[in-house]
Amino acid sequence: MRKTLGVAIAVTSALVIAGCSSSSSSTNGSGASVSNSSAGGSASSSSSGVAAAKAYETQWLGTPTSINVTTPLKSKPAAGKLLVGLDSGLGSAKVLAQYWAQAAKDAGWTYKDLISGSTSSQQQSAMNSAIQLNPAGILTSGIPNATIQTQLTLAASKGIWVNSSATTSPPSGAMFDTSIANPAQLDQWGKMVAAYVVVQSNGKAVIQDFSLPVFPILYVFDKSFEAAIKQWCTACTVTEHPQQGSDIGTATPQAVVSSVTRAPNTTWLIFDLGDLATGVNAALSAAGLHGLHIGGLTADTPNITALKDKTQDVWTGYSLPIVAYRQVDSMARKFEGMQNVIAALPTQLLTQDNVNSMVADSAQNYVGVANYRSQFLTLWHVSG
Repeated sequence: MRKTLGVAIAVTSALVIAGCSSSSSSTNGSGASVSNSSAGGSASSSSSGVAAAKAYETQWLGTPTSINVTTPLKSKPAAGKLLVGLDSGLGSAKVLAQYWAQAAKDAGWTYKDLISGSTSSQQQSAMNSAIQLNPAGILTSGIPNATIQTQLTLAASKGIWVNSSATTSPPSGAMFDTSIANPAQLDQWGKMVAAYVVVQSNGKAVIQDFSLPVFPILYVFDKSFEAAIKQWCTACTVTEHPQQGSDIGTATPQAVVSSVTRAPNTTWLIFDLGDLATGVNAALSAAGLHGLHIGGLTADTPNITALKDKTQDVWTGYSLPIVAYRQVDSMARKFEGMQNVIAALPTQLLTQDNVNSMVADSAQNYVGVANYRSQFLTLWHVSG
């Protein structure tokens, strides 16, 4: 959720849950660490936790081969429709918008991009502007239904359909599909990253988690990550540090340095989006802080470069090209009166060991499935 979920991916309020079992810690919502009072687990329970995490981690290290959608459209999409995409302006969101445009063109449609920002007022304004263009459909990512409820009601009255690539909100009115990077998908990603951290640290990670409360869907990633750490680890701690969207590349790097300085035993830094780690490596180096492991949700191109340079450790693969095509595919099915496709996104854990074999586009954005485009064109009865 790149990202954009980017972004297309979305994010929400600061999460407060236990970080580990036994002698672990969690946040209290203010970034402070809160310790559990129970005694630490035994060596055998720690070993079994690492083994369970390893078993889960292993299945996500390979390259996916299918888009996980097999039901074709009834017919080739009718030409001449306009789709409008609401693009937050973050790096991963720009990539998502690029592929919204490509997918719309493949379907025989026209695409218009609008910057939606990250505040409620900006998102509402962008949605109003999109409706004024009278499109057949509007594509969003990470914007809660509640934020744009008035606009969704207006869109419905005009026969304009809306879908989202990443939100916790259920379908409502004009918003007919929110299934793509849904809570179950974010839950899976949280567990994947947690498994990797537990295995690599041998069940002894001290984790600082940097969240983005501005996008609600990332709440699910945080919750799942911390719950899985608690399940598999008896000697881990997780401390959450909520960030603002405007902190990306500005205040967040110093917030990371301050957090590590306060807790010098920190071993892992986890971020709700790859974008959120912007500038962090440079800030740590300037502060003389070395040897920290870095990872999280949704690798952006700088994170992929960092994996190759071995300065970061693990990120989930979030295929913005496939997400974009899934959203356009969803629109096509809606226009034909077909049911939504409910299918998990192809994904994997990207690590220093497998990053050089991942499927990427020419700009090194994660793609995942090499022939994803031809798979969609086949479903759409469109020749490549």
